[in-house]
Amino acid sequence: MYRGQLKDGSFVAIRCLKMKRSHSTQNFVHHIELISKLRHRNLVSALGHCFECYLDDSSVSRIFLVFEYIPNGNLRSWVSGGSASQKPNWSQRIAAAIGVAKGIQFLHTGIVPGVYSNNLKITDVLLDQNLVAKISSYNLPLLPENTGKVDHGTSSGGSKNLSLNARIKQGEKLDVYDFGVILLELIFGRPVKSGNEVDALKNQLRTSITSDDAASRMVDPTLFKACSDQSLKTIVEICIRCLHKTPEDRPSVEDLLWNLQFAAQVQDAWRGDSHSSDGSPKSASQPWQLQLTIS
Repeated sequence: MYRGQLKDGSFVAIRCLKMKRSHSTQNFVHHIELISKLRHRNLVSALGHCFECYLDDSSVSRIFLVFEYIPNGNLRSWVSGGSASQKPNWSQRIAAAIGVAKGIQFLHTGIVPGVYSNNLKITDVLLDQNLVAKISSYNLPLLPENTGKVDHGTSSGGSKNLSLNARIKQGEKLDVYDFGVILLELIFGRPVKSGNEVDALKNQLRTSITSDDAASRMVDPTLFKACSDQSLKTIVEICIRCLHKTPEDRPSVEDLLWNLQFAAQVQDAWRGDSHSSDGSPKSASQPWQLQLTIS
């Protein structure tokens, strides 16, 4: 990934993809058109592209994709790094989760064909200058396969033998599982790096919901006594459902959004805050300290 600067002074992010096989530019027209349709508040948008071709046969050697530049790092760096005073509060974390869920919903239903099995992780969620969460990596045909991500809790073996509808449903449920892992990090305030750790934390949450205050004592210490029990319980319950071993038992993205928005409303009412979470982590009642750094 490179950073570039346009003539107007604005910055862009440039991703270079090396082609392993010989293809003409016509082979990529459909994929480039698909990328250009991915315009949503909670997605990092592609601004343009450039083909580099071999001189001998005009086949494509490299493709450069130009994306909007997101300056404020990823969600994990805000949730897990820095001092306690710089960490997002509970309302801000819910707002970030709502933004990610809306981005996933658009990938699934906002374009045809939908984009599924996106291998989402919290480091793929970037924050713009207004601290709006934006998904920066999704499963496009042009992009190399993502590696090193948390196990999805189910094997994808044999997926080629599934019907189209079954593959779509499987891809949706894989994205929901990934979203559950992101929720874990938002709840606990620390990185979750393995499938075993996901299972251990999920079991802790499952045990906690049987006790009135156990969940509040397990969360990120910076959130202790700073979040509504009902709001926290709602997020914990939806997180557990997202991480269910059986894909069919995981919630839909629409179900996710409903529960997240309910949790946000409960939290706002508990705080007596007129601010309504809309997918931006920034809250008027507790400003998120922002430092812009351009290197």
